[in-house]
Amino acid sequence: MKRTLYLLPLLCLVILLVSCRKEERGSLVPEASQYRLWEQPIPVILDYPIPGHEDNRRRIFINPRGTEVRIEQLENRVYWDYPEGTVIVKEIIAGLEGANTDSPFQITAMVKASRDPQSRGGWLWIVKPLDSDEETIVDWEFCFDCHANANEPHPYGDGNTADEFRDYVFFPYRKP
Repeated sequence: MKRTLYLLPLLCLVILLVSCRKEERGSLVPEASQYRLWEQPIPVILDYPIPGHEDNRRRIFINPRGTEVRIEQLENRVYWDYPEGTVIVKEIIAGLEGANTDSPFQITAMVKASRDPQSRGGWLWIVKPLDSDEETIVDWEFCFDCHANANEPHPYGDGNTADEFRDYVFFPYRKP
């Protein structure tokens, strides 16, 4: 009986330590061999400067889950609502000029994960340099603040003259 009394606090401590262990998160950005098979919401390389992306080109891909975007019209405004699990990958390619076959040096990605405590506006904002395996979840407002402009009637970029709510995506997926 005494032995059990000594082991009980030790057992409780082990349970506490195991339950408090930080859960390791797997990679949020898929390999190029996967995402390059996805659709592109805009089929060209963006080759003009956009604040936050410096003077680099961008090639955009969206996973099949993201093509299930729900589009509604409420009170004369169009709403784009991406489902949980949507992944949008942007390959960042050095410079504004070059061949369409140039390799990216970095990936930025958006993952729709509304319940994740690190999400901003329902999305995880991720940066992954391709010279390492490290992914950084941007946990400050930088990406979110700029992408909020996707929902405004006259931001930089494409203009959004229709005043659509695009769920923080500048080039929303349009169903064929």
